[in-house]
Amino acid sequence: MTAEFGCTRCYGEDAAAALAHFRGGGFAHDHAIVRDSHFQVSLHHCTACGQRFVMIFTEFVAMSGDGGDPQYYDVVPVTADEAAQVRVKGGQVDKHYLEFLGSLGAGRRRLSSDWPGGGPGRHSWRVGTFHVVEGY
Repeated sequence: MTAEFGCTRCYGEDAAAALAHFRGGGFAHDHAIVRDSHFQVSLHHCTACGQRFVMIFTEFVAMSGDGGDPQYYDVVPVTADEAAQVRVKGGQVDKHYLEFLGSLGAGRRRLSSDWPGGGPGRHSWRVGTFHVVEGY
């Protein structure tokens, strides 16, 4: 990783514990950037250490009618400058904004929650290329 982020609660080795911290009130919501039913971008911070994160939610409607639409959450640590850029650039969701969001995950791990349609959820830390696609 290129920088140190967070504390043991929000960025420790155990992805399940970090996800529980996120979902259990350990993260405060700061700002909604994109609010679409199938694609959302928002800024949060850890209440324990103040680390900023961008949360990206993507859902793809499967049209199967069973409610098992694939959903993905990625929680990426960001610097104060990057958080400001997320807000400024978030006025228009286009190819450049999606690429910018993906670039935030380069060189650092992100918390991923993957709920594929019809299957159990998977939660893990991921590192590497981060492709951000707008849901539908």
